[in-house]
Amino acid sequence: MKRITVFACIVISLFCVFSFGGCSTNAKESATEYDIVCRLENHTLFGEQTVNYVNQTDNVIGELKFNLYGNAFRRNAKYSPIASQYLAKAYPFGVNYGSMQIESVLVGDEEADFKVAGIDENVLVVSLKKELFPNEKESVKISFKLILANVIARTGYNSSTINLGNFYPILCAMQDGAFYECSYYDLGDPFFSDCANYKVKITCEKDYVVASSGALVWEKEEGGQKTCEYTVENARSFAFVLSKEFNVVSKKVLGKEINYYYYNDQNPDNSIDYATKATTLFSNTFGEFPFATFSVVQTPFVQGGMEYPGLVMISDELKDLPYGEVIVHETAHQWWQSAVGNNEIEHAFLDEGLAEYSVVLFYENFSQYGYTREGLIKASENTYKTFCSVYDKLYKNVNTVMLRSLKDFSSEYEYVNIAYIKPCIMYDSLRTTVGEQRFFDALKNYYSAFKFKNATPDDLVGMFEKIGAGTNGFFESFFNGKVIL
Repeated sequence: MKRITVFACIVISLFCVFSFGGCSTNAKESATEYDIVCRLENHTLFGEQTVNYVNQTDNVIGELKFNLYGNAFRRNAKYSPIASQYLAKAYPFGVNYGSMQIESVLVGDEEADFKVAGIDENVLVVSLKKELFPNEKESVKISFKLILANVIARTGYNSSTINLGNFYPILCAMQDGAFYECSYYDLGDPFFSDCANYKVKITCEKDYVVASSGALVWEKEEGGQKTCEYTVENARSFAFVLSKEFNVVSKKVLGKEINYYYYNDQNPDNSIDYATKATTLFSNTFGEFPFATFSVVQTPFVQGGMEYPGLVMISDELKDLPYGEVIVHETAHQWWQSAVGNNEIEHAFLDEGLAEYSVVLFYENFSQYGYTREGLIKASENTYKTFCSVYDKLYKNVNTVMLRSLKDFSSEYEYVNIAYIKPCIMYDSLRTTVGEQRFFDALKNYYSAFKFKNATPDDLVGMFEKIGAGTNGFFESFFNGKVIL
């Protein structure tokens, strides 16, 4: 699962944060739209969503496929969403289960044939009434029920919050002309989706404070309940975190509203300061922040944090500098993953590496935190060399190939080093090789060209080549594990 872990390689102390977390080029003209209405009762979410789907491919489509991430928490799931080493921590009251149940599906106004399929009951397949040609639209209404597990994870309830990441059936992304089905591996971020426009209503007990991916449109109370409506454009997904304990501090940055939700933070102004500084720096360095609002949310989490478009979860176990660093890393994901997307199952290093190097840029530009670019890169190199040495001694072999799927990593330790630390080193080496101007021009162009789209490793390489930065096999040597560090 996509989760940011904190292993950050910061000078002397080895902690390096790693998080877990083809769109329409013009959202207002051609994007798919989600209209979701949901109601939280105890620990069950009842939902009805209408998806106005636009066929933006060059193919004729006869069915739609939706990822059912909530089903990963059911009993007897093939892939557990929680790695074995985290089970005790994630389930403090013992392992229990949730599920996502599909109640009905309409295509247009008619009942449709559907089935729950995939290799782990992880995909909803909806048969269309007629073939859908390029640029044609169809409306699909899905009624569903999400039963939440008592688990410290992206999706579930715990003693302080209710985390609602991946809480609804979400369209599988298109790749190579077909819908890409996501298996919920317990490593990394097993998610891949295209951008869409969202209108989401949630009804819950009025005592809950709601943090969301979108901007609040209206809120009303009736009896002991309240209903809130939110909207966001060009988002790959939508997430909520609810708590009756939340306090909120807010700031405006470059016309964007940043909200920090917390319940156990002695210095909330310092925490939101990390987010505002990072948002300002990355906006000036890469391009405009992609959403109108940004929610930074403290919540129980077994690892460091998790990113969603317009919302990031930050573990309440972290303190001081590690806490701030995770905020910076997750904020960077608003550029690298939320805006410039990629298949996080097949190419996790694309967004994680850039988010991790963005942390280096942050400390390079804000020296008051006591870290330097040189020190951070040196620590990263030492961490990576230690990993190579350990794996060589244990297994007589170390696989440093970056171009591989989540399922091909042998451990989280290997994943962190290959998806976070190695690409961080790669970007710094590239920056030295091509020069400051070309390096940052290429990243700006990459962000501009693939904002709200999905990029591949070849797209990244091509962006540097277009500005005349002759890399002469530089990327290939890193990608294929041939480079010696």
